[in-house]
Amino acid sequence: MAGIVALSLGLAVEAPAAVTAVDDNGDRVSLDRPATRIVALAPHAVEMLYKVGAGDALVGAIDGSDYPAAALRLPRVGNYRGIPLEAVLAREPDLVVAWASGTPRALIERLRELGIAVYASEPRALSDVAENLRDLGRLAGRGQRGQYQSAVYLARLAALKQTFDEPPRVFYQLGASPLTTLAGGHIVSQVIRACGGVPLFAEQPVLVPQIGREALIAARPTVILSAARDDDWQAAWQRWSLVPAVANGQLYTLEPDWISRPGPRLLDAMAQACAALRRSADEGATPAQ
Repeated sequence: MAGIVALSLGLAVEAPAAVTAVDDNGDRVSLDRPATRIVALAPHAVEMLYKVGAGDALVGAIDGSDYPAAALRLPRVGNYRGIPLEAVLAREPDLVVAWASGTPRALIERLRELGIAVYASEPRALSDVAENLRDLGRLAGRGQRGQYQSAVYLARLAALKQTFDEPPRVFYQLGASPLTTLAGGHIVSQVIRACGGVPLFAEQPVLVPQIGREALIAARPTVILSAARDDDWQAAWQRWSLVPAVANGQLYTLEPDWISRPGPRLLDAMAQACAALRRSADEGATPAQ
């Protein structure tokens, strides 16, 4: 009976067999059997592994991996300033989940030279999170759980999407001094589009463009979003009275961990953003579901 219950929850470890997946760099990752000792080098990867029921296989993580609460107890193997090869090897992993753009390429290559499988995670589109959940579930022997969580994620993503007759013009503030935002290639810009908004400065050639006062006034954002622990950042905008979003009080705070990590909780941030855009549209455009 216990086995049946575990299987119904997608928590059972499937029978050992060769598993394979293609990571976000397009590299094939193959294991003779599902991984039982996993080191994750990005907080979003840690979250995804717990989500697919592979938390018990995690034997190491990078600093900043703080969700779920169990992740706080994982041994640390480094931080964003450096990840010593020796610290990773000491955990004796049979799979390392790296952050494609954040983990040093030399470290990834050296691990592979030593025969350790590396899955590079870099969700660039909202649907990529679902693919990562499926892949990591398979590599950790939790294929059913991974498929289930992938489907749940995609269903919620579809349910959250909205459109407007007059799409809000949205400025996402990444940094305040200097004023920076995220261009169209970033997953946050995709969140804004999926919520029915137009992300301003999406056409910029660099991922994190710096925006001048004149350019922002000319862009006339009707909504401003920013990730922060509280609303204190909004006070600095009050001198920008020529900006419609400021004049109309349409400044909204997003939970920083949710919006900054391309994992399952990204949809919690999307729910916040979509609700903000709906509120801003109440005085004008009507949502068209």
